[in-house]
Amino acid sequence: MIMFFKNKKDNNERKTFYIFKVLFIIIVIIGIYLILNFVKIFNKNNVRIYEVSTGEIVNVDRHKGFIYRDESVITCVDSGYINFFVTKSDKVKRGAFIYTINDNIDTFEAFDLNDNDKNLIKQNIKKFNNNISNIDFQNIYTSKDSLNNLIDDLNKAKQLENINFESEFDAKEKGYAKYSGLISFFIDDLENSKIEEFNDSLIKNYDNIGLHQQKKKVVAGDKVYRIVKNPEFNIAFDSSYDYDANSELNNVNVKFLYENVTTSGHIDSFTGTDGKKHFRLSIIEHPELFIDKRVVEFEIENKKINGYKIPIKSIVSKNCYIIPKTMMEIDLETNESYFYKVLPNGERQKFTCNISKEDEKYYYISIDDTFSKLKYGDVLANRYNDTFSISEVKKLDGVYNMNKGYAIFKNIDVIDRTNEYAIISKKTANSIALFDHIALDASEINEGDLIS
Repeated sequence: MIMFFKNKKDNNERKTFYIFKVLFIIIVIIGIYLILNFVKIFNKNNVRIYEVSTGEIVNVDRHKGFIYRDESVITCVDSGYINFFVTKSDKVKRGAFIYTINDNIDTFEAFDLNDNDKNLIKQNIKKFNNNISNIDFQNIYTSKDSLNNLIDDLNKAKQLENINFESEFDAKEKGYAKYSGLISFFIDDLENSKIEEFNDSLIKNYDNIGLHQQKKKVVAGDKVYRIVKNPEFNIAFDSSYDYDANSELNNVNVKFLYENVTTSGHIDSFTGTDGKKHFRLSIIEHPELFIDKRVVEFEIENKKINGYKIPIKSIVSKNCYIIPKTMMEIDLETNESYFYKVLPNGERQKFTCNISKEDEKYYYISIDDTFSKLKYGDVLANRYNDTFSISEVKKLDGVYNMNKGYAIFKNIDVIDRTNEYAIISKKTANSIALFDHIALDASEINEGDLIS
């Protein structure tokens, strides 16, 4: 009896040991599984995602141009001290009273400037400071003179408020407007030049041209003011972009940089006396802003590009294997597409892959595609026993498509780009589509990486 109970006890202990041993193995297996999954999750990339949307890029061309107007310069008959009864940019009718000339100084009495006058001066100074990076030396000098003239004009305007009749003045000479138009005291001796005489050297050398400044004392025959007879003015310029080739660009939006004003204009071309093709931009708005300008800097919207809009940093270049479309097999029941790779022993190994690009004859597969595991020199075969050896690669621009939870390289066709965004074609086969998710920054991820 003692032996019986002892054997039974030993058997129970062995059974218990085996149970614990099995449980221990199961726990170890579960632990390894959990660790592997933890590592897998931990290795997922927290990649920033961008959703593909439609958009456009507006391209602008920057130019410097030369202004031509319908204008005339007026000279005086007598000598003496001149006083004007108009200010810059005033609109006058033909026959309007403009100036007097006397032997004695007959200046206007200075007035104190009110708050509105002071604010006007401040606005002009602020405008000058805000645009100083965009202007040339000639504009700096012109701005200085404009500010000085503005103060004189404000004082003059206050005095003119009390003048009703030019008959109040005795003068050696009274000047009357010969034409209707806008008054200017900016004279550069180019008023009678023709637009056909334009060439690029006029812009380059304009800073060296001497200007006739408004004088207090004149002699007979001096140029005393200028009158612009037509509000429309033409700007001659050169461009590498052929505006004639795009009829939609006959009417354009124009931004003048120094003046910080946007308006519309009409573009056509002309042949200069130098035998070269130049462009003419016709403007009819805001003539008073440019009345003292001959050279202006401006931007023209020349085209709008539409397509899918993606960040520049989403784009990555990859080498892709080139494979004829005839090598692909398709299962008609499942619609699954695949290839056969010929192994060294002659057997065929079936594999699938991600197509980065396709055209009429070829598929393009990224050399980093994790499914195909293709390498240079691999031989493919199809059902007709045609074979193809992988021997060519082509570098393509693309993005990482993240729709399936991991990075798949997809080719894109860039139509145009800025520093931040690119517009890509909507018609590229086997590419990305509207609302697809792509990696915002391609440098944050590698092909085949999982995302969390």
